[in-house]
Amino acid sequence: MTKTIEDLRYQLEEWLAQGFTSPEDRANYQALKEQYEDETLDYSFSKQEIVGQLEVIITSRENDFPDLDEVTRDGYLELVSQLEELDEDTANYYRKQLG
Repeated sequence: MTKTIEDLRYQLEEWLAQGFTSPEDRANYQALKEQYEDETLDYSFSKQEIVGQLEVIITSRENDFPDLDEVTRDGYLELVSQLEELDEDTANYYRKQLG
């Protein structure tokens, strides 16, 4: 039986809320997310993941944001580039956070 779009979205939301307990859980989430995105063209889960990663960089005390070391800065800008493909306005917001 094929899962409905609503079922896919619910399962994705549940996995994000509960977290992943194993690499297999993460892989299953990724596969389901790709299926959902292919069927709906709704990239909100990918956007949410990227924004979450950017927020961790910004709020992590070890990073001294916005004065990031070169490696962290490159990773941050790579995430912003990925986000730009999904939401240009939000990507511009995070790009401006670097100053």
